[in-house]
Amino acid sequence: MHPIKRLLLLSGGLCALVGPVRADVIHLKDGSEFEGDIRKTDDGWVVSGADHKSRSIPADRVAFIEARPKAGVDSADQRLASLRHAVENTTDIKQTLARYKTFIDQNPGSPVADKAKADVQIWQDRLDRGLVRLGDKWLTREEKEALIAKSDMAAGQAMRLLKQSKLHEAGPLLDQILADNPQNAAAWYLKGVMLYRQDLLTPARKAFESVIALLPDHAPSLNNIAVIYWRQNEPVVAVNFYDRALQAATNRHEILDNAAEALDALPEEYRNLPVTRKLVRHFNEQDALMQAEMQKQGLFRWGATWVSASELEKLKDAERQIKDKLDKLSADFDAVTARIGRIDADIVIDKQWAQRMEGDSVGRDPASGMAVRYPLPPSYYDTVRDIKVLQDERVARLADQEKMRQAAKTIQQSLPKPKFTGLQRVIDADGAPISAAVLAAALAAPPGSPAPPPLAPPVDPTPSAAPAGPPSVASAPAAPLTPPTTAPTQATEPPLPKHTVVPPPKPSVMDRYP
Repeated sequence: MHPIKRLLLLSGGLCALVGPVRADVIHLKDGSEFEGDIRKTDDGWVVSGADHKSRSIPADRVAFIEARPKAGVDSADQRLASLRHAVENTTDIKQTLARYKTFIDQNPGSPVADKAKADVQIWQDRLDRGLVRLGDKWLTREEKEALIAKSDMAAGQAMRLLKQSKLHEAGPLLDQILADNPQNAAAWYLKGVMLYRQDLLTPARKAFESVIALLPDHAPSLNNIAVIYWRQNEPVVAVNFYDRALQAATNRHEILDNAAEALDALPEEYRNLPVTRKLVRHFNEQDALMQAEMQKQGLFRWGATWVSASELEKLKDAERQIKDKLDKLSADFDAVTARIGRIDADIVIDKQWAQRMEGDSVGRDPASGMAVRYPLPPSYYDTVRDIKVLQDERVARLADQEKMRQAAKTIQQSLPKPKFTGLQRVIDADGAPISAAVLAAALAAPPGSPAPPPLAPPVDPTPSAAPAGPPSVASAPAAPLTPPTTAPTQATEPPLPKHTVVPPPKPSVMDRYP
């Protein structure tokens, strides 16, 4: 790194690259130095000294810049602003008061200390009244509980509207709920569902991530984030979230079915990653339990879907018939193979016999002593014809074998295959984290009943005449979840077998997993 940039970073003066630097001495390579306000230009630096004269200094002459924080009111004001920003989202009033006390002790008798004391009055009033934070509001515990209950009921009404596909009515209601109570996980979830239906994938994903910020193990939200990442061509991230969803909930067949679809469609280059192997292991563990539960209902896994007992029996019958055909073809193929082996042996014997007769037909004339060839016997020509017949039969038998191979492939293709739709589905409004009592009350409303009125925001308990305190807290919950973009680097597990299956009555999804 260039020494100037390094010193700027160390001194907190990197802003000098775009504006005035909080530094007052520039040191040149020849040992000279200039003091004043320093500003970066295209050609170097400009120093404005106390004599109000500006000097332009080329960058190649600068050795380093010494940043000296300016003492005084401006610096203290900046530290107060930083303190206000640091505590604006806090819920611990006592800790905030302790930090203000430290600040005031460090700036005794200064104007900025008076500003801090005004903030202290606001925070102390909140402590004395027993206020608690909800979003950007400070409420009594009773007010907070009442507002949470009201927002929960409104979320139930929003769910009813979404079930009726009344997105235009559900949208404003959800926005109002989140404005009043940004910690309402159900409202964030329903907003994610609404945005997903509108094909707004990134906003929908962020809404589900807000649920995870509040409820880290909410399986439907983890599933829905995985679905969205898959649609956004991030298969490894999607696999990671499916694994998290499976670990968060062991009885959601929707998540298992989505995981099955993902594993079936996963590109080859991602199939042996540690995160994929982990998902395969958790899938097979849970799928065995799920199959046992579904069998009680007369359903059996078939790929990423479920079939009835009668459908499964039909599939088994089709398999048996096809297996019988394949077995017969296999027997015929073995017979042809054996015949080809016999033909090859006969050809070898006949050629040896013909070669012997050819050798016996050559002799030496007793009178002249010269080599002569005697006529070949008729059996020689019979043997040559036999060899030609055997060779022709061998070609025909090889052609028969190829026909059998093609027939076997055709029959194999007609085998009932585990069914995969290629679709991964979000868990709809039913997955919202709403209590059973609230849900029952919301769904009990008549189908055509109007949406509930907007929530009335509570009165801000902070005295209006009080001096301006810290900036209000943002209405969003904790920072959105940042998923890993690469799989965990656990390379100690043995390679995944070709068929990693918990034995089901029918092939599980992993039977198609290489």
